[in-house]
Amino acid sequence: MNHQMPNRNQRESKYYWDELYQLIAAAGFTSIEVPYEPKWDFGGRSGIPRTLRSVTVKYGTMQKYMEEIRKNGIEKISSVHLDPSLFCQGNLKMYLGAFGHFGEEAIQFAKGAGAETIVLTASPSIYSVRKLMEGSSHGEEEFLSQTARVIDGLAEMAGEEGLKLCLKNEYWGLLRGEAVLQFLKQCRKEIYLDIDTAHLKIAGTDPAKFIAANKEKIGIVHLTDTGFTDDQEAYLQPLPEYPAKTAAKVFCDIGKGSVDLPAVLAALENAGYDKTVIYNCKDSNDVYRSLLRTRCYIQNKLSE
Repeated sequence: MNHQMPNRNQRESKYYWDELYQLIAAAGFTSIEVPYEPKWDFGGRSGIPRTLRSVTVKYGTMQKYMEEIRKNGIEKISSVHLDPSLFCQGNLKMYLGAFGHFGEEAIQFAKGAGAETIVLTASPSIYSVRKLMEGSSHGEEEFLSQTARVIDGLAEMAGEEGLKLCLKNEYWGLLRGEAVLQFLKQCRKEIYLDIDTAHLKIAGTDPAKFIAANKEKIGIVHLTDTGFTDDQEAYLQPLPEYPAKTAAKVFCDIGKGSVDLPAVLAALENAGYDKTVIYNCKDSNDVYRSLLRTRCYIQNKLSE
């Protein structure tokens, strides 16, 4: 939807989402995560209901929005995720300013939705960061140092609103794999990990072992799947989600890849984790089939 794919205009329409909430519930999922995407605020239309502005234009208020989705079978919004990669342009000051501003908006959205968790992507792609810092006297260490200060501020605000702040580390970011653990030591506030299984696996980190080693820091879990092996350093490319030397997609529907999801859930159980698990079929062009595939996989492979 970030590009001119078929039916994009339909997906910006309220009726599409009202129906989709019903179908999500019909597939047996009664809570959702909302990706907070400010790009929809700048298109001249109300956009997809993923920002405060879009929701208030389409539904009037956050309260009315929550009432409407509950009527359609969605009991709650468990988490809200902001990826600041959209702002990785211009210069570092502009990036950090936008990250902080929209991070605060995302927190207010999460509070209004009654969510439990706010998830922040810790770093845009390595390629984007290097382009941003090009010509600057500062390097990646300074980028991460200043990013940590912004995240500290957002973590403090989230805590005041009763939210848990978690960091997502994509395989193409500066904090790929286990690198996020060192970054957490730079942060002064209480910040948790978002376990995204596909991103960990592509970065060469075993998700189940990572969970066992960091069970006290787990704040939320995204069950994602992949069959992709990065043998071309795709994580350094301009479009790492669409690698240049392969026709295969990086992500796939749950159960269609090589991530050992039963082992992940067993590791979570052993770690005593009893909070939210998001089933996330990334990069699917057929949302309805993905919903049913996921429910089928849960019933046939994970129900025991």
